[in-house]
Amino acid sequence: MRNRILFTLAVAGLTLLASSAALATGFSIYEAGSRATALGGAFTANADDGSALFYNAAGLSFIDGQTINGNAMFIRPDFKFSGKLSKTDEVQTGEAVANTFIVPGMYYTNNNGDNLSFGVGVYAPFGLGVEWQDPENWVGRRISHDVSIETVYVTPAISFKVDETLAIAVGLDIAHQNLNLNKYSPSSLTGSNAIHTEIEGSSAINITPSFGVMYRPDEKLSLGLMYHYGKEMQFKDQPATLTPATGEGAVFGNTVIGALGGSDQEISSTVNLPYIFSVGFGYQITEAFRAEVDYVRFGWGTFEKLEMDFTNDALDQEVHFGYEDSWQVRVGAEYDITECITLMGGYVRDTTPQPLVSVSPLLPDSDRNDYSIGLMYRGDSFDFNLSYMAVIGEDRTNIENGEAVRNTEDYPFGTY
Repeated sequence: MRNRILFTLAVAGLTLLASSAALATGFSIYEAGSRATALGGAFTANADDGSALFYNAAGLSFIDGQTINGNAMFIRPDFKFSGKLSKTDEVQTGEAVANTFIVPGMYYTNNNGDNLSFGVGVYAPFGLGVEWQDPENWVGRRISHDVSIETVYVTPAISFKVDETLAIAVGLDIAHQNLNLNKYSPSSLTGSNAIHTEIEGSSAINITPSFGVMYRPDEKLSLGLMYHYGKEMQFKDQPATLTPATGEGAVFGNTVIGALGGSDQEISSTVNLPYIFSVGFGYQITEAFRAEVDYVRFGWGTFEKLEMDFTNDALDQEVHFGYEDSWQVRVGAEYDITECITLMGGYVRDTTPQPLVSVSPLLPDSDRNDYSIGLMYRGDSFDFNLSYMAVIGEDRTNIENGEAVRNTEDYPFGTY
């Protein structure tokens, strides 16, 4: 039996999985494995380690023996803003808190040489975390000053090897999600902070299928396809806490909270997650050099709005997002320096699903260019991977022809 233990940044992700769900900036986290990340996520056609359970479970049929893979991905976001709430305001600036989020992953695979292989993976393909400095004065505090969405998938899958060249896989994505949102509401009398709202939620378990296909007609060419169904994460009767703000609006806040029936409220909502589709083409150019190109599509069109249904109807809210389906092109290459050491690199062109009208403190998203590099060491019974990816978002403004695209008093307009 061959045990392969893969570490990222020298930290095994095993203990992390016992903690709370992982989170990161951006709604989609495509970095499910260290080796795949070093290759820019271009891994659908190869998928030769445990992270195949996300990238393409049909790869299980081409991984020999039993393997255990652990990953810990450290994500450090950086957001800045310059703008204002109305034309008469002075320009204000804001900056996100310098947090580091840990995204874990753990995988087990088993292929005893029969036609049927299987495995199970735990990973975090969706997450969001944006916390702004100086929350009481942050210009976007009426929308959000601290938001996080934590999503974890557990995916058991089986892969059937039709013949020596073709494998087909099916799995179940068992998902759970936590949500936390903090914001301020103003006083209608003074405009100052009156009420602080904190919404916490834990979703019901959601189960949807996933599929994978891998075709290797010869030693050089590899073709792959994967599909994860979209999800509806249901939140039912979750806690929402209203507290009066400090300062000028405190008296008004206390009055409003009393009229609403007190601080402790309940909320129900649904968060839609997109389908993920990827097709990959890989080729062994020389004995030491291999490259892959993937096209990835996300069905973000289902993320139309977020309806917040409170037990007290006076608090009901609807946040419009209007996301659109988006695509990515991922390119990765690796070169075997020696029998034990491999150098890897990648590039990603990632288009945002977020229309300009939805750019806000919740998530100021934009098109991105990602650059990755990594190094792999192969031992007799283990592999060690170290990878780094720089995700560079383009500046984005929600102003057109001198006017705010979203003409509401709560949404700041300017440049993120």
